[in-house]
Amino acid sequence: MKKLLLYGHGGAYNHGAEAILRSSLPAFRRTNAPILLSTHFPEQDREFGLDRLVDRLIPADLSLVPEERAAGSFEDKQSIAARIYRDALAEIDSETICIGIGGDNYCYPNWHRQSVFHLTAKERGGNSILWGCSIQPEMINARMARILRAHDRIYARESLTVDALGEHGIDHVVLQCDPAFYLQPEPAALPKGFRGQVAAINLSPLMLRRSDLLLENFAEAAHFLLGKADTLLLLPHVTMPADDDQEALEALAECLSPDEQARVCRVPKTFNAAQRKYLISRCELLVCCRTHASIAGYSCGIPTLVIGYSVKSQGIGRDLGMERWVLPMEDGKKLAAATAKLWNERDKVRKALQ
Repeated sequence: MKKLLLYGHGGAYNHGAEAILRSSLPAFRRTNAPILLSTHFPEQDREFGLDRLVDRLIPADLSLVPEERAAGSFEDKQSIAARIYRDALAEIDSETICIGIGGDNYCYPNWHRQSVFHLTAKERGGNSILWGCSIQPEMINARMARILRAHDRIYARESLTVDALGEHGIDHVVLQCDPAFYLQPEPAALPKGFRGQVAAINLSPLMLRRSDLLLENFAEAAHFLLGKADTLLLLPHVTMPADDDQEALEALAECLSPDEQARVCRVPKTFNAAQRKYLISRCELLVCCRTHASIAGYSCGIPTLVIGYSVKSQGIGRDLGMERWVLPMEDGKKLAAATAKLWNERDKVRKALQ
């Protein structure tokens, strides 16, 4: 019997991964096939109800990750990854459609993990699809190109990835916006302090680790916004223990004066991706790092400024005609000025997005 095996999902504390899954499942359900989800953190998925949206969660064996990190060669890492995902890989047969839903997993050095699903599917006569992906152009070497070329179909979420794949002769590619553009905001009780004109900020610890001055740049932007808006919403979009936006946003809050801190609003930890999108939809403006925070902003018609560090933010911004509102991380010193400009032009930008 045909079945869908979704892989590349790290867990629902990455609310971008959650958004991709929630918005993709209605389309996948039209196949009337069972849907299995390979996941790193099933407890996170249960906490946010994703287990009720698929037919089965298949946990990865993360106890093998230290061994994987210590492996010297790409082939050794692949071999260990096959053991990490052995329970999910055991489900693959000639009737299986493997769908990589990890978004940007081919943008990072550990893309060997994704390759084991593809290779197993092809070895056993199944199908292999990449869904809603971005691929960092400089990451595409001969080995990766060979694997990507063998996929049955690649659905790229922005044109820079399409262009990069085309340069390597990979043309079985469909340009299709990130599925999370279709995620419907879920109305929820507004958090304490959410009142008047609200501006939102999302800040990633990953970005702070890459730039010593970025926190200062965001603090300048926050000072400006608090001089214009009634409330500043601190909006985490990834809350993984090792990569928690809440920590970065609390560091930002400490840069504010007591009077400014009194007008700061925080998102309840229990809010899912659709509820976070609802909060964004109620804001005047969004300044963010995370791609799926920006997608929530764009798709709700909210003027959005992105500090980008990869092809995904640049490509999505370009395809929407919003490239002037995507700042490279090295231009962080321009953030406050760009925030002020977006605030002044927010009605025009909102109209363009709508």
